[in-house]
Amino acid sequence: MYEPKTTGRSQVIFNEAISCLLIVTCPVSMLFYWITFQDFGASLLLSSTALLSEGTSFFTSRLPRLTNTSIFIYLTWVAVQAVLYIGLPGPLHKAPRTHGGRQLPYKLNGLSAWFVTIGAAVALSYFGVIDPAFIAEHWGELLAAANVYCLLLILIFYLKARIIPDLEGETLITGRFWYDLFNGGELHPRTGKLFDWKHFNASRTGGLLLWTLIDLSFAALQYHRHGLVTNSMILAVAFRMIITVEYFYTESWFFETLDGAHERFSFYSIYGFAAIMPQIWTLQTQYLTIYPIHLNQVQVITISLAFAMGWALNHVANDQKSTSRKSNGQCTIWGKQADYIEATYKTADGKTHRTLLLCSGWWGIVRHANYVGSLLYTWASCFTCSNHHLFPYTEAIMVTLTVIHRCWRDEARCKEKYGEQWAEYCRVVKWRMIPGIF
Repeated sequence: MYEPKTTGRSQVIFNEAISCLLIVTCPVSMLFYWITFQDFGASLLLSSTALLSEGTSFFTSRLPRLTNTSIFIYLTWVAVQAVLYIGLPGPLHKAPRTHGGRQLPYKLNGLSAWFVTIGAAVALSYFGVIDPAFIAEHWGELLAAANVYCLLLILIFYLKARIIPDLEGETLITGRFWYDLFNGGELHPRTGKLFDWKHFNASRTGGLLLWTLIDLSFAALQYHRHGLVTNSMILAVAFRMIITVEYFYTESWFFETLDGAHERFSFYSIYGFAAIMPQIWTLQTQYLTIYPIHLNQVQVITISLAFAMGWALNHVANDQKSTSRKSNGQCTIWGKQADYIEATYKTADGKTHRTLLLCSGWWGIVRHANYVGSLLYTWASCFTCSNHHLFPYTEAIMVTLTVIHRCWRDEARCKEKYGEQWAEYCRVVKWRMIPGIF
């Protein structure tokens, strides 16, 4: 397993404490953000002041209602997406080899699922069957249902990893309760041959596909409240829709990412995709229902250019890496034959495999070029909300901290996996993200 070896008592205690802290504080933080949006006009200053004054009653007196309707709607959403995940046609893709030596097949039908879902929602709204602002108007109830869903999923797969794991060689169980709950368990738990729970949770029920529905619902709520949809709202919705459609268009790339290839199906992955991302990654459209900001022409052009640059960098960098691996390095990048370092690694079944560490294009300048692009387009999306409150910038702050942390995690994993070949790559490509700085 390509996990950093942790045997020292102090490090074990630290990991347990951090895991426990994150498991407890993440749901509390999500509740705090909903209360801030619902009752304090998205002002983190006002809500923080009230929290310090009221103590625990700040939360207990404002808990969102968990209703039968919200539970039914959320479970219906999961069921519909499961039917689409199984039933829609799509090409089969073999993901990169896992730690256990498997190459798992995936049916790539995410883009079809997105078009069917969004098309159906738009059509039903147009004909008056559903209220397009329903999600936004029942936001707290649906978030409560999502949290219950996450709790059940976390408990089920925590137990499954210990009782009937799909493959023990890919299952991480350290024997430390909080760490295992947070980041242990199975790598790719499946029901049948093609239903992959981690991929389904990340891309369908709680992940990217849901973002578009949430954003469109808050855009509808802005129209209901203010009689117009502002250019800032249009940009915020369009930016995230571009990211979502690109993700599904290049869905096979997900399996080469840290989330797709290495994160286990535990609290980190389940709660992160199904609870945190639908709420925090849509703060901009939530915020704009309260403050219908109109951007001037210079702001629109500047923000759009920043987003386009970030998106292009992220997309091109990922495409360069994917193309080099598919062609076994026999490709041209920026008009030149691709340079790479051939690396070998062993899987849990004892077999040795080879891969390429690309040293051309963006990957010859920095070791995490795609992260730079992600940061740029995320901050650009937040700039659609102007600079009156910190609330809509939470996503950008979280992404910045996460990306920096992932740089260290990625490199610790690669150092252990590839050994001297990774050290050679670091000598060739000296900088992580920003040449001359980091």
